[in-house]
Amino acid sequence: MKEQLQTYVKQGLHQAEILSYMRRDFAQYAWSTRTLQRRLQHFDIHLTDTTLTVEEVRGAVSKELEGPGKLLGYRAMYQKIRQEHNLNAPRNLIYALMYDVDPEGLEAWCPMGKRKREKGHFVTKGTNWVHSMDGHDKLMGYQNSTLPLAIYGAIDTASRKILWLKIWTSNSCPKRVGKWYLEYLYEVRQIASLIRVDKGTETGVMTTMHAYLRQYHGDMNAAETVLYGPSTSNQVFVVCLFGGRAQGCFF
Repeated sequence: MKEQLQTYVKQGLHQAEILSYMRRDFAQYAWSTRTLQRRLQHFDIHLTDTTLTVEEVRGAVSKELEGPGKLLGYRAMYQKIRQEHNLNAPRNLIYALMYDVDPEGLEAWCPMGKRKREKGHFVTKGTNWVHSMDGHDKLMGYQNSTLPLAIYGAIDTASRKILWLKIWTSNSCPKRVGKWYLEYLYEVRQIASLIRVDKGTETGVMTTMHAYLRQYHGDMNAAETVLYGPSTSNQVFVVCLFGGRAQGCFF
């Protein structure tokens, strides 16, 4: 049991993952999170060894950076330090030492901050040709329960005009998303040639309705009126909250 625990800790697994493996490997014993913690303490195994000195870890990082380890990112280096050097150092210390020893190499492998996505060319035939639709979960609270504010909306890809925007406790129900889309169509009395969505489960009813309604126009195959793709490739709109109300902020 001690050897198995040491192996899983060296791999950098979380407690929940280690617990799952130990329940499989030693099913004859009772297991819980607290039991796992007591057994780790009994075998003197630490998920993160706080007694390590900075110089110990620096020596191991420097040795790896002098060889093939210079091609590793800090997450891979974190794993290698644990497995090859038997040092259960915290990940943030590994990152700090890599930046201190070889800042140029770390910056080239993992730039500080998010790398800005270059804006490509976007071509459209005009307004109401393609409507992009997607959800936004960034306002959801911890585990989607403490402050459930889910957003779903659509924009016209030519003008970037926000066509409709809904806030509810969930944006993953296909019937509710379909209802929102149908309400929009009923209000404006016009339909886009194409809609672009991701392959989430919430879009099934909406895309079915769109294809069904578009088949009567006769200008294109109804099955080709729905485009699928990641939301990162959509035209962008920003949602701001003012006094509890959601408003669109245009570029």
